[in-house]
Amino acid sequence: MSYDLCLPQQANQPYYIENIRTGIYSLEELCFYLYNNISLIDESIINEKLCDWIRDELHLTRLYRQLYEQLEKIEAARERTTHTGTGSSARYAATGPRAQEGARRGTVQGEATVASFVLPIFREAGYLNGQEMRDYQEQMAKLEVQSDEMKQKLRGDYLVREKMYARAAGVYGQILKKRNPGKLGSQFYAAVWSNLGTAYAGLFQFEEAAKCFLESYQLMKTKETFRKYVSALPLFLSEEEYQLRLVEIKADEYLVKTIQEYNAKLCQNPEFLERKERMAGRPAGEVLEELKEQYERSTRT
Repeated sequence: MSYDLCLPQQANQPYYIENIRTGIYSLEELCFYLYNNISLIDESIINEKLCDWIRDELHLTRLYRQLYEQLEKIEAARERTTHTGTGSSARYAATGPRAQEGARRGTVQGEATVASFVLPIFREAGYLNGQEMRDYQEQMAKLEVQSDEMKQKLRGDYLVREKMYARAAGVYGQILKKRNPGKLGSQFYAAVWSNLGTAYAGLFQFEEAAKCFLESYQLMKTKETFRKYVSALPLFLSEEEYQLRLVEIKADEYLVKTIQEYNAKLCQNPEFLERKERMAGRPAGEVLEELKEQYERSTRT
């Protein structure tokens, strides 16, 4: 008995994914990205360019037609949302329990959802088993019904967890730029400010981080946010300035002592010292560009 060896179709030209600043060369790589980065699925994936790449580089004509059809439905739904003023949560489809059920099936009342675009890619590659497919659909259904601002926050949170701090800072900045306090409430924006502070801290921009933590604390006065703010202060202030700031904010002495002990351990970490010395005194924009370039190099195929 003989067997044919089936190898994945490799593209000559990669599809460049802006969110992770890298190129992919096969349907399997695309599936890996979609499965492991569900919060990052946006217009950088759901677009005509990807459809054309699948047709021209991978020669998957049937899948191309499926995706293009779904893309047209998504665009039509988006146009109707724009004209009727349904709201940002209806960007791709309707919302609510029926929408969640529809997302599991792939469509909502004949309209395309994000799931209806993504799932055919998994099916074509045979990438997920039955249970994995159902679990993934459940995750997408929950994501579908979130507001655009919440989707952006989830994307930013994911980027922070993956230490893509520059990208995360950009996402949080977009949320705050179009801030509508009456829509999502102070707790949501307090979390965004706090996470933006974490992103800046990851970029060693400690003064900016402290400002963000303070903005968060002013919205929601939690002990954790206050701890983050106080913890960031000695990383950019002189000792004299630091002590004066502690008096101004009436910081608890025990809390300050605990934070100082933590910071002392952190500052002894060799990796921390090396990065801090390399980035100290440099413009924030220059640092961000270097980190972007480093990340692109580290993920280049």
